[in-house]
Amino acid sequence: MQPSSHASEPVARFAVPAAAASAAPSLVRALAFGCAVVLAALLVVWAAGLLPVATASYVALGTGAALLAGAAAVWLHGRFLDARATAPVARAGRLMASRMQSLLAAAFGVKLAVLVVAVLYLQRLLPAGEPDLKFAATASFCIAFAAASLVCQLATAGCLARALGRRYTSSHGVAPGATSSSPGPATGPTEPRR
Repeated sequence: MQPSSHASEPVARFAVPAAAASAAPSLVRALAFGCAVVLAALLVVWAAGLLPVATASYVALGTGAALLAGAAAVWLHGRFLDARATAPVARAGRLMASRMQSLLAAAFGVKLAVLVVAVLYLQRLLPAGEPDLKFAATASFCIAFAAASLVCQLATAGCLARALGRRYTSSHGVAPGATSSSPGPATGPTEPRR
């Protein structure tokens, strides 16, 4: 009696592709690098004495909220790196580009939502009779959030771009370091772009 060909279908359907399995360490590495850069910058600002003592806790809160929002954004970027999610549109450049744009917009929306909720919470938490303290605390929080969010996003995007570049070159048989104008081992001759 021959084994059924359907016997291995559930296993194949739920197997994690190698590219998807390798995306998680890249994301964690990118997030860790982004957090390390942000915390190093915060430490430099604090050590230089540029951080007022009265608003230091709000700067720390803003930095923490930015890193939390950055972690959520990196998780959303992971949806793009997941080979299972992108397989249906992997060969369609426009669909892949629109998917990437929608995921980037969703990550921006997460950061904006965290910022708005945190500012509203701060406004409610701080005493209403002291507008100078309220302004200083809110401004410190928002500036720290924006700076930490931007630095984390730049550092994370750099790591993810390198990971995507390695993934693209390995999946298309292009030798690392080869340019699009020089043919890789599996690409053959190319025609000049016009």
